Order: sequence, then C-alpha cells, then structure tokens
Amino acid sequence: MRKITKSFTSCTIMAISVALGFGLNAAVADQATTTPVLKTDLMGVDGTEANIVEFDVGAGWETERHTHPGHVFVYMQEGSILVDVDGKEPQTYTAGDAFYELPDKPMTARTASADEGARFIVFQVGPTGEPIMVPHSD
Repeated sequence: MRKITKSFTSCTIMAISVALGFGLNAAVADQATTTPVLKTDLMGVDGTEANIVEFDVGAGWETERHTHPGHVFVYMQEGSILVDVDGKEPQTYTAGDAFYELPDKPMTARTASADEGARFIVFQVGPTGEPIMVPHSD
C-alpha cells in the first residue's frame, strides 16, 4: 500500500501542476495520468525537495521540448519510451530500465510504440517549488 503524506487536495493540486509542468502537447495531454507518490523538503539541504510521481501515458504521448530544473531519475514499469536529449543519441527505455536525466538539458520524450502506452516513476531532486519540467524553446 502506498503512503501519501499530503492531503487529497494537495495531491490533486500537485498532480495538475505536474501534468501542466511536464510540457505535454495539448493534443495528447489527456493521454497522461499522473499519480503523486511523495513530495517533501529534504532536511539539511535547504531549498531542495524530492518529488516522486507515477506517470501512465497512452499510445501517441509526447512531451514538448523541455528541461528539468532538478536531477531526474526514471524507472520504467511498463511499455517503452524514446528519450531524445540534445547532444546525445536518442535512447529507448523499456520495462525494468532505469535512467538519469541531467538538469537543464533540452529534451523530448514520447512513447516508442504508436500502439502501446507506458507507465513509469519519475523521481526528481531539485529546487523547492519548481515543476518537474519547464518548457524550453531555442
């Protein structure tokens, strides 16, 4: 059983903020469900918080070009996604894979299959109050 440390209202507000902050294209925004797991300040590390969110995305899901203000760790639970970070070869991650995304690196992500969605956990350690994703334009 998951332990949620915030009230239902706080979690609902956070889920909406995360979905909007994750830079989802308007056409496929309804293909992503976010479930807040934990959001907490880190004691002894002023101005830093941990944020854990589960994403369940449909086939055809794609993010806008974006950056992360904090360090992001992703664990793939189901399906596969293609991650394209500026300066690197695009990488496909499947169920059981885990990967790390550096802060402030422009990137996009999408489901790797046109017919299959994906489910993954995002864990970010970053500045307190910042979203998981920030839209990025050239």
